[in-house]
Amino acid sequence: MGSFAFQVLQAFLIAGFWIAGATLLAERLGSKAGGAIANLPSTILVALVYVAIVQTPAYAADAALAAPLGMAVNTLFLFLFVVMLKFHLIWALFTSLAFWFAMAGTISLVGDITVLFSLSFYFIAMGSAFYLLEYRLKIPSAGKQSRTFRWWALFVRAGFAGTVVATTVVISTFANSFWTGIFSTFPAVMLSTMTILTISQGAKFAQAVGKTMVLASINIVIYAIAVHYFYDAIGVLWGTIIAFLLAVLFIVLIRPYLLRMK
Repeated sequence: MGSFAFQVLQAFLIAGFWIAGATLLAERLGSKAGGAIANLPSTILVALVYVAIVQTPAYAADAALAAPLGMAVNTLFLFLFVVMLKFHLIWALFTSLAFWFAMAGTISLVGDITVLFSLSFYFIAMGSAFYLLEYRLKIPSAGKQSRTFRWWALFVRAGFAGTVVATTVVISTFANSFWTGIFSTFPAVMLSTMTILTISQGAKFAQAVGKTMVLASINIVIYAIAVHYFYDAIGVLWGTIIAFLLAVLFIVLIRPYLLRMK
């Protein structure tokens, strides 16, 4: 097997089972802690590492700058998914995915987008989505789930998330850094988590996890900005480690607020 194909396969396996394990924790820990852990950098982490290997660290660092914009779209995607779940899972999937691709396509036509604009757009989108879910729609948090775990769910999550990351690595070979960055934030974790949790634990638990994931998405933006600066300065390995630790630190800092959520 060629080196490129092997790298794609590695990205598929590592990302897929990492994300599958994180979503399993969400079920075991409840919507507050579980949603925060499930939304730690995973797809973007593996995708950007392998983009750095297949392309260059500088290319991956540039791609990371598109992440805040991608996460802005993702928080709106997740908000729409949570709202539409009250009708049916199929409606939630269809409307949220259609929205994501429409937004990504629209953004691609805008032209040069500054980091300041991306960050501003993200915080407005995330703040508005979380405010509506927590204080207007009043989506309640949920505790640990006691339903029987299904192994097929683990492999479905692994397969879906792994496919997205592997596709991102392939796209990086012919797409520009902007589209690579956008696809590195494709809501694989959000989509697979919300779908599987709805099927296995019910819509209300999935909505509770989704609310937490909206707020916790800030850690992914922190991770992406750190990658942009650290990949060139200290290399991919240490840049990834330090960026991930900063993302974890953010989750630790907001834990008191998560515990007070409704």
